[in-house]
Amino acid sequence: MIEIPQIVEDLYFQQVVIPDQKDWPDYLRGDPTVIRGLYSFYYGLRMGSQLSSALREEPFILVEE
Repeated sequence: MIEIPQIVEDLYFQQVVIPDQKDWPDYLRGDPTVIRGLYSFYYGLRMGSQLSSALREEPFILVEE
């Protein structure tokens, strides 16, 4: 098995914040594993989008008006 670098674990626990159980959608209240995975995926996408935007020399505009 490949060992996960410590920096990955540190970034994960600093970036991924799981909301209080009272804020979870009703259909996921009984499944903390799924909710943690979904929120981790969401925060990963968000971080990737922020990194992509920060690295662009010009702002990305989806539709020219």
